[in-house]
Amino acid sequence: MESVFDYTRITAYLLEIIKKQADATAFEWLQRQAEKIAGGEKSTSLFLSFSQASRFFPKDNLTLSDSDIARSLRKDWRPETWNLLVAARAYLAMHVPAEPVENWRKQLSRLFETGDIYEQEALYSALCILPHQELLASRASEGLRSNMTTIFDAVALNNPFPAEQLNEMAWNQLVLKAIFLQRPMYQIIGIDARNNRGLAETLLDAVRERWSAHRSVMPELWRFVSPFIDDTNVHLIKKLFQNGNSLEIQAGMLACKASKHPEVMELVNSHPDVKEKIETGEITWETVGKQYVPFQ
Repeated sequence: MESVFDYTRITAYLLEIIKKQADATAFEWLQRQAEKIAGGEKSTSLFLSFSQASRFFPKDNLTLSDSDIARSLRKDWRPETWNLLVAARAYLAMHVPAEPVENWRKQLSRLFETGDIYEQEALYSALCILPHQELLASRASEGLRSNMTTIFDAVALNNPFPAEQLNEMAWNQLVLKAIFLQRPMYQIIGIDARNNRGLAETLLDAVRERWSAHRSVMPELWRFVSPFIDDTNVHLIKKLFQNGNSLEIQAGMLACKASKHPEVMELVNSHPDVKEKIETGEITWETVGKQYVPFQ
């Protein structure tokens, strides 16, 4: 899927929020390096500045006065989840000349392939604001295959890129790996829009397997199957309500809210206190995810 953004405004905004937290020396250094990169000077300028950024910028969390500004520039962009070093490196990457496309692709590929874990973290986090979004899906998939959680999270969590650009198979693999790694699923952007029956059936098979071995399942898993509750699997939801703990009941209730199966209404009405808290927004998938303790 091709995306069109105002990259000039995004880049300017990124510089603005960096300026508020960086010291003067670091800020001036960043601007000089960006000018060199944009001017097409020796390719070594890009790779050296990307590496040297850690000398000037700490990994302090970014502080945004108004995150809605970021969302207005790029839908679902969450730079407030970045740190200052990630932001600085993203800013540098935004200055790689986008044309000709093949040269841009080569420069970016080399950055990904030669960067250390924190340099890759910045690049994968910035996928959602880089030019030529439609050319980066395979790169995102490569990041999702990483055995380093930091890299996986940079692609999968708080990043709108996967939901917009990955095909169904790659998206499903993202979700399955996130569940396997017990990552905070509520931080995955675009879940409800990308839910699909194939993923739901795979997850329900996993539920049957784990329950047969007397093992629990991640409560947020039910979010991915809720639109596909039908006569063949509604008994699993009933079993969840019969045997689940308080957090699992909350997840089941949220799943039932998204289902149109007639038997589900009976389950919803059996827990009026939870139903009311869902209606008032006190219980959400985010609150469920934040309460869940993985690997218990």
